[in-house]
Amino acid sequence: MERARNAVGRANLPGWLFVVLLAVVAELVIRQLDLEDSVARPSETVRTLTNELSSGALSSEIGATLERFAQGFAVAIVCGVVLGVLIGSSRTLGDASFVVIEFLRPIPAIVLIPVALLFLGLGTPTIRFVIAYAAVWPILINTLYGVRGADRMLHDVARTSGVGRTERLVRVTLPSALPSIATGIRVSAPIALLVGVTAEWVTFSGGIGSYMRQRQDAFELPEMYAAIVLTAVLGYGINLALRTAERRTVFWAGEERSSWT
Repeated sequence: MERARNAVGRANLPGWLFVVLLAVVAELVIRQLDLEDSVARPSETVRTLTNELSSGALSSEIGATLERFAQGFAVAIVCGVVLGVLIGSSRTLGDASFVVIEFLRPIPAIVLIPVALLFLGLGTPTIRFVIAYAAVWPILINTLYGVRGADRMLHDVARTSGVGRTERLVRVTLPSALPSIATGIRVSAPIALLVGVTAEWVTFSGGIGSYMRQRQDAFELPEMYAAIVLTAVLGYGINLALRTAERRTVFWAGEERSSWT
């Protein structure tokens, strides 16, 4: 019985019931106000999404989007964590890089698409670049402050025990910063997916974003909204997977850190 209650809690039944309620309300409003020329009904969107996935018209685009997302996101994680640890561990390096970071961080990744096209060409390399650029900043900043927020007493104890600088970094700094790093990764994941789909829409180079643009140009609203819903489902699934990994990896940080979806 206890296991069943835990499963229901993890499934967030109240949250999904609220989603169903919103869908029913939207269905009624669209029908009553006759808005089907600009908004697809939720029931029609779900039916179209099922048909497009089963026929392969939309399911074939998922792989391209997820592959670009995974590649760009992996680059962002590696660069963000490494740079965050280096900058957070050195006050001199932190002061030297502060202006550059604060200058580059506000630049939207999408506006860099024309520049990326000049150097990388049309296709996956450009999309991978803008995904990595957009996702790296939350990871870098969270890692940086996680490293700087490590308990100094633990460092002092390790130092007096004869633990070297590199070993202190691995055994003290990184475990202390890991909850903050995990938060940065979770925050950046939906940003990476959003930017990736948007870049596909702009460059018209395949994937869910390109599919969405094709349907918009053809004024096929149910298909377009089906792609939007699919993007939301993918984002939710990625967040759920990262939450699960965070619970298992950063188990000492407490369940309350990741209890909200």
